Amino acid sequence: MKKILGCAAAVLLLAACSDGNERLFKQAQLATSKGNYTQAMQLYSRLLKQDPKNASALANRGILWERLPFENEKERAKNRAYAEQDYLKAIEANPNIPEIYNNLGALYIDMGRYVPAVYYLSDAISLNPKYFTALMNRAIAYFRMGRVTDSLADFNRAFRIRQDEPLLYLNRGLAYFASGQYELALDDYTYLISLTPDDARPYLERARAFIKAGYPAQAYADLEEAVSIKPTYALAYYYMGDLMFRRGETDYALGLLVKSKELASQYVPTYDLMGDMLSVEDPVAATANYMVAKKLDPANAAKYDRKIKLMRTEEGRQRVLAERFFPN
Repeated sequence: MKKILGCAAAVLLLAACSDGNERLFKQAQLATSKGNYTQAMQLYSRLLKQDPKNASALANRGILWERLPFENEKERAKNRAYAEQDYLKAIEANPNIPEIYNNLGALYIDMGRYVPAVYYLSDAISLNPKYFTALMNRAIAYFRMGRVTDSLADFNRAFRIRQDEPLLYLNRGLAYFASGQYELALDDYTYLISLTPDDARPYLERARAFIKAGYPAQAYADLEEAVSIKPTYALAYYYMGDLMFRRGETDYALGLLVKSKELASQYVPTYDLMGDMLSVEDPVAATANYMVAKKLDPANAAKYDRKIKLMRTEEGRQRVLAERFFPN
């Protein structure tokens, strides 16, 4: 299943380059600190009319474009395009500030443009080889490109610089998990829990690693801890249901999946798993779940159509159940 990594972006407010514009710059910084982003942008724009090549003002206005609230994805894309323009102009005005390259790279990650993200993040790292945030961001970009080995190399470089950042352990753990290094993932998640004991996410991720490493009891205990911290954690109920199903406790598992559905009605794997659970005993209900999954996930319609067809015979229903326990 696809995991979304949290992207660590530097949002530095750079020092003003011109004494003559110091008042406007400080006013913009103050407005930003109060969350008055529109006012701050207006102040930076006034400054830039006087000094169009002020890299600090351009970079900070780019940050504000990213922070602005948006009503829909079209407006968000427009804001990101303006941020991109400001970052590029800032780099042209002063090509020696690594933070601007990092922010542009982080923006490209958010936009799903991983090749230019790596390009600009590499520039940031060239300017400052010990730039922790840029290394983290490039590791994330590599991970999303499927370059897990390169991703882990950057995470480990970042680790040698700082060992106190929770996002490092979360994201490196995800990379270890993706590469099948479950014991190393467990180590990262265990340390992450020591740093953030009141965060439910590390418990869920450690549970996933426990499942892959063959420790279902420990996995279930972590999932219980996750829902005790965050009772609305739909994904935790999903994994608990899967574990209970594999233990043969189908009725209890179904109850957990119903809870998961109530909390996240658009989460496709819950419908798929519930369909498989019901395939032998209630093929009509199983078919209904597959139909919902197909509607929510049209890209994989052929998968659900196949399962719906298999519900017509006892042999087909048994095959679906077997494939859940023994996937190819």
